[in-house]
Amino acid sequence: MQVQVLLFAGLADTLGKDSLELTLPAGATVADLRSAAIDLLPALRGASFRVAVDAVYANDDAALVESGELAFIPPVSGG
Repeated sequence: MQVQVLLFAGLADTLGKDSLELTLPAGATVADLRSAAIDLLPALRGASFRVAVDAVYANDDAALVESGELAFIPPVSGG
């Protein structure tokens, strides 16, 4: 399946883009998505970020659907 992942804040700045496209096997999980993204963009290795599926933070064992909205969201601080 083809998925698009939105990148936010420092991740977008570091990678120089606000999204990326990946091809994953049917039945892929959030863990599979993380692994594929790191393989494509080694700068993600060691980066701290959560994965959101349809605007809800998801655990690594959550299944993905091709039409879902996916996002990588780094920790945010402010005041």
